[in-house]
Amino acid sequence: MKKLVTKKTAALLVFMMVVSALSPILAFAASGFKTATVNNGSVTGSIYVDSATYASYSVYGQKQNRIAINVYGANSTAAEHVYATFDTYDEAKGQYIYKIEPKSVAYSTYYTLSYLDSSAVGGVVYKEVTDGYTPGGGWGPWFPGTPGGEIVGADGKVNRDLLIAALKANENARIKTATDTVYLPADALLNGKTLTIYNEAGVSITLPLSALKLADLAKSLGVELKDLVIRVEMKKLTGDAAKAVSDAISAIGATQLADAYDFRVVAVGGGKEVAVEKFGQFVSRTVPLTSAVTENATGVVYNPTAKELSFVPSTFATENNKTIATLKRDGTSIYTVIQGKAVKFSDALPLWSKDHIATLSEKLIVEGTGKNMFSPNRNITRAEFAALVIRSLGVQPVTSSTYKFNDVLSSKWYAGTVAAAAEIGLVLGDGKGNFNPNAPITRKEVAAIVVRATEFAGKSIKLTDAEATAALAGFKDTANLGWAKAEVAAAVKAGLVLGQSSTLIAGNANATRAEAATLIARYLPNAGLTN
Repeated sequence: MKKLVTKKTAALLVFMMVVSALSPILAFAASGFKTATVNNGSVTGSIYVDSATYASYSVYGQKQNRIAINVYGANSTAAEHVYATFDTYDEAKGQYIYKIEPKSVAYSTYYTLSYLDSSAVGGVVYKEVTDGYTPGGGWGPWFPGTPGGEIVGADGKVNRDLLIAALKANENARIKTATDTVYLPADALLNGKTLTIYNEAGVSITLPLSALKLADLAKSLGVELKDLVIRVEMKKLTGDAAKAVSDAISAIGATQLADAYDFRVVAVGGGKEVAVEKFGQFVSRTVPLTSAVTENATGVVYNPTAKELSFVPSTFATENNKTIATLKRDGTSIYTVIQGKAVKFSDALPLWSKDHIATLSEKLIVEGTGKNMFSPNRNITRAEFAALVIRSLGVQPVTSSTYKFNDVLSSKWYAGTVAAAAEIGLVLGDGKGNFNPNAPITRKEVAAIVVRATEFAGKSIKLTDAEATAALAGFKDTANLGWAKAEVAAAVKAGLVLGQSSTLIAGNANATRAEAATLIARYLPNAGLTN
């Protein structure tokens, strides 16, 4: 009898380990986590087993017995235990529900929950992650891609059924790949919100699936959605391509802190393909640093045609002695990380703006007015501020656009910048269809644009009418804000805008270059675009 029980236990162990590797949806068919979560160090929820498992496996045969769950920290082999006790029988599904006994655990960053019996039979894995190192954030099923049941095969092709299962289990699924090119069946992507593709080295990209506009891509290629494939590339540059990036970095006196990676998303079908170059919203990708240095570090995008580097919103996180940069931008291209070098402007900078201007020059956001001059007290024009904000978002000027203003000629340096700012909703023209690019921009206008840029970055700082009134209560000239009252109030509440004095907001006064730079430097970390 003892030998029979041992054989049944071994058989169940093998079954659960193999099936859970294929997919949580398949693993859950017999048993699994039902609503298990880990939040702020507390494990809660329930698990279930089916009738056959309950009847055949002795540990489940007594309702008094508890099912053990091991909780591991990151890279830890030491486990804490939580338990689940029998709660109810779901007759409709033929499942025995065990409720997890709430318990706090020591681990505060990463969790691994293994479904176990008292003999430590393992099953499925969950993780709670932090934004930056593993994009997408939050907790959810982790699909390890083991031999014989990979979501991503050795050739980079994704198993359609397993991908659907992953996205149905978690609308923000993550899949691991050992290849630098992954082929996604487009129709499977309709089942989720975002999909993160990552590798062991720390390189990843998180795709906002609705932004792919899959139906439009299929139509443009003349194929049905079931025949459309999305090719995702995360290729490390080598040879002459890598040298070109290194040369561009050296040319501006900066230091390269990470290898350069070419991220591309391409729709393929009917023997044709079309690149997806813009998403209309931020897309996160990560690259590992080859140096532990993060002082003055910033992500950059490399333009191989112009051989130039531009700022990319970027944050940094270090886990297990590995520093990962998360770069956010609305398009695909070549990315790396540099340690910038501040421009030494020869004119006197106001003390309150000096450090902000230096930081922005290191990040390639602000430029001088010529001959190492910054001209901090000069009024900034509407076109100049549009260019400043666009650079701070990593958005590139456009060569053609449906957003056209009567007084913005295509031959002007700012034409593509103004059009790009209008496309993402940062700037508006007047009632006559003019933008007035060379007119000075007011303090209330720069505040409104920065609030909109924060919204574009995915962080809302809008206030209710009552909150806006409270935020501006100390100022005597708020009646002059007019249309901009709500946005100026939001900027004041967020600490982005200060008054010219303790009682005057001076919304109609012209903004100086120093004030504009300081505002940009304040909003970037507030919007989560730098840290």
